[in-house]
Amino acid sequence: MMMKINLIAVKNFPVIKPGDNISKEILTSIAKQRLKLLPEDSIVIAHKIVSISQGRFVDLSKVRISKKAIQLSKRTGKDRSFCQLVLENSKDIIKASKNVIITRDKLGLVAANAGIDQSNIKYKNTALLLPKNPNLSAKKISLAISNSFDKNLPVIIADSVGRPWRYGLTQISIGSYGIKPLKSYKKDLYNNPLYETEVPIVDELASTAGLLMEKDVGIPVVLIRGYNYLRSKENSNLLLRSKNNDIFK
Repeated sequence: MMMKINLIAVKNFPVIKPGDNISKEILTSIAKQRLKLLPEDSIVIAHKIVSISQGRFVDLSKVRISKKAIQLSKRTGKDRSFCQLVLENSKDIIKASKNVIITRDKLGLVAANAGIDQSNIKYKNTALLLPKNPNLSAKKISLAISNSFDKNLPVIIADSVGRPWRYGLTQISIGSYGIKPLKSYKKDLYNNPLYETEVPIVDELASTAGLLMEKDVGIPVVLIRGYNYLRSKENSNLLLRSKNNDIFK
């Protein structure tokens, strides 16, 4: 029975540029740190370095603004170009009020501003979109690292989100590979039946890694050691509720 989990920051990780190979940079950093990977290890990666490697930057001065974006800007007080990007990357605008836009984005994720970010970007007047396909990115990185070490190494791509009725951000998985995303419990400690009791394992691991991936420390990769995960070809899309199952709409 698992009784201990260790978090290991992958230190001195380089500043990622468009076109960089994330798998290669992780392998290089692990080697420099002289880390020995173990069978129960998994890796959590900040989505931002994946987005940057894919060149997901948008120059806000070059965005063509629509009437809908102007209306959204007036309603929220947010920049018109930014509102246009949010609209282009969203399926639905769930909530729009002063300084707030909550969306269901093209990936199916419910979050603020379609996950579009302007923090920790060195370019002025620029926004960064989410990775094109976080689950596919997780798969490619996982396979590349696993093949190098001849070990199965699950990868979770994490982003920070807010939560209804609670202050503060926490990290969740927006993409994963090699690990079962959900764990179901059928009975409790006293053998009573449990119904609809599922734990989002990849979200919990992403949140745990977030303790080291603080906004101002520059640690985008964390190794989690000791969690006895179940292997799976399922990915983080398994955690997404459809609109029909949205209990708050």
